[in-house]
This record gives sequence, structure tokens and C-alpha cells, in this order.
Amino acid sequence: MRRKTDRMGLRTFSTNFGRRRARSAALAIATATATLAVCAAPAQEATPPQNESPSPLHSLAKGLGFATDVDPPPDFVQQSRPAQPAAEIPVFNPPDEPPGKAKSAKEVQAIDDDLESIAKSHDALRAAYPPAAKAVAAAAAEKKAKSQRKSDAAAGSPPL
Repeated sequence: MRRKTDRMGLRTFSTNFGRRRARSAALAIATATATLAVCAAPAQEATPPQNESPSPLHSLAKGLGFATDVDPPPDFVQQSRPAQPAAEIPVFNPPDEPPGKAKSAKEVQAIDDDLESIAKSHDALRAAYPPAAKAVAAAAAEKKAKSQRKSDAAAGSPPL
């Protein structure tokens, strides 16, 4: 590191951080690219036929110790695999139509009326239960007190 002074006489330090950073970034990118290229191949990739040599990238990775030759699977594994590959499963199937036919307006209204009657009976049961009645009364009292505080605060403030 060298000391320099700028035009105004202030001391500055000159470094080669910019060059070093660029070199290290280029080296990191090259290393990452090579590693990805080696690791991107599937782990159980089929070995090439005997008369064909493996790819140059595989040979290079094997020489560097990053890759190995995959042994053929044992007999019981080969016997358990199906002879033909399974059929593809489509990803975007249209949904099946729901069973039955659509309800008429009268049927929908009847269902809605049934649900309303059930809700009213449940509300009556809930209102008869003492803790629920206390909670409703407490909530109403809190709401009333809160609105009264707001009206008092608004009445006491001077007009703008």
C-alpha cells in the first residue's frame, strides 16, 4: 500500500483492491461454472456403451476426482424395474365434473332457509349460556364507553 496525496493535500491510500477483486470474481465464476457443469449431470446417468468413450467433461472431472463411473445396478434391482417405462401423468388435467345436476333456485332457497333456521337455534342456545351472555354485555359496555370517550374528547378540543 502506498501513500498518496490528492490535489488538496489530503492523504489517500492507493490499493490494488479493484484489480484483485476482479481477478477473484473471475476465478470464482470459472470455478462455479466448472463445478456446476460437473455436478449438473444426474447421479445415476447411464454408462456409455463399451465402444463409446465417456464425454470429455466426464473424463476431466474423473481425472480431478469429482466424478466416478457408475456400476450397473444389481440383478434384483433390474428385475424389480418394469420393462416399459410408466406412462406420463399429465400435469394440467381439467377437473372432473361434479356428480349430480345443478340445483334449481327453489332448492337453493330451501337450503338457505334450513341454514338460517339452524343458525337461529344455535344463537338462542349461545345466548342462554351464561358466560356468552356476560361476554356480550361486557363487549357492549366497552363499546359504549369507548364511543363516550371519543365524543368527550371531540367536545373538549378547540375548533381548528
